[in-house]
Amino acid sequence: MRNPFEVLGLSPKIVKELDEESLFRLVKACYRALQQVYHPDLASGSREKALELNLAFEALNLSKNPESFRRHRQAYVRRLSRKTLRNRMEALSLKLGRLFREKVILEEAFWGELVSRARESEHLLSPLPRNLRLHLFDLATKYHLPFPVFGRRAPFKEFLFDEEGYLYLKYARGKTLRKVSRIKMIGCVPREKIEPWMLLEKRPGNESLVAEEYMKAETFRRACLPFLKTRLEPNSYLFSFRNEDFSRVYLEGLILRLSPLCPKSITNVKLSSQKLQICEEKTSLLSFPES
Repeated sequence: MRNPFEVLGLSPKIVKELDEESLFRLVKACYRALQQVYHPDLASGSREKALELNLAFEALNLSKNPESFRRHRQAYVRRLSRKTLRNRMEALSLKLGRLFREKVILEEAFWGELVSRARESEHLLSPLPRNLRLHLFDLATKYHLPFPVFGRRAPFKEFLFDEEGYLYLKYARGKTLRKVSRIKMIGCVPREKIEPWMLLEKRPGNESLVAEEYMKAETFRRACLPFLKTRLEPNSYLFSFRNEDFSRVYLEGLILRLSPLCPKSITNVKLSSQKLQICEEKTSLLSFPES
């Protein structure tokens, strides 16, 4: 049911500012003016509207029913505070929209700079690792295993940076280092900030979805870019570009620890002039010889 002041066309601001006598005079003037428009005897009249005006005036008749007048006045004035709150919410909504647009612009600019640097340099890590060994848990391989494995059979791998910053790869059960040039490290994201399985691309498996080892660049921008660090840190997820494809970001694994690397320890290196065949290498991890 509408407030009687609203029926007579008065705003909450006017109802609040006028004293009782002045407000009642205005109520009577509005009532008379509206009755001349909606009186049932007139061609433009409306019996329902005329009845609504009569009931509104009776509720606001200060001389006959002052308590009703004051009660409806207080209720109507309270709308000002609700309107103020609504205006504030609208202003905050507009501000939030502007901040979101600014976030998108900054995100796009940051990503563009990241890709531009990746096209020109070997890695995006800062400082560039030298004589460093990274011990990682290979989550991408773990997601493909039909059952959990532990100990020496678990999907561990190592990245080694020599004294010149060149990158080598070694799987836990392998004896050969492979020098790789098609992997460009982007940086790492703290473990507590993301859930990798939710972000990686999926493909249908025999019984459920199977996670790929990469996510779309758009997904990385949205979920990981705000937390990206170019310094390698333990207990962080390591990400990379591969094969100059900047539409995908690869999850290399969870960094377990960092350790210094003796330059002489890089021996038995297999140079590969072809693209790194990650799928073939991961397939070899899925067959476990008897120990």
